[in-house]
Amino acid sequence: MDLLWQYTLVFLAAATPWLEIMIVIPVAIGVGLSPVPVTIVSFIGNALPVFWIIALFRRREQRRGPVRRRWGPRAQRVWDRYGLPGIALAGPVLTGIHLAAVMALVLRADRRLTALWMTLSLALWSLVTVLVTVAGFEGLRWLFGDH
Repeated sequence: MDLLWQYTLVFLAAATPWLEIMIVIPVAIGVGLSPVPVTIVSFIGNALPVFWIIALFRRREQRRGPVRRRWGPRAQRVWDRYGLPGIALAGPVLTGIHLAAVMALVLRADRRLTALWMTLSLALWSLVTVLVTVAGFEGLRWLFGDH
């Protein structure tokens, strides 16, 4: 039961805005949880709220009208230059994936493409994060002689 509770906490932490997978994965592995399940649970926990945002965004616009949000010149330049792939890939690092999804939708990105790019981004960042985390912990073990 204790293990189930730990992975539930990983899921909830990953689902929380601004607690991105780059934080949750290293912390969970650092406290001794297995890297593969941590990565899978974190990915799912981070992706589900994004899907929820995407699914409900247009419904919200139908009820209340379009979201009138003017992004700063920097955000608009990123959108103009890199589009949805750039927002999705930079999102987990710069703004958080949840805000990146909202930003893409406000800028009129297609819902399906938004879901696809956000999922690809989360998968890529999950993989990079777990590999760097495991390599980092192994490096520390080697450095301090705990072979």
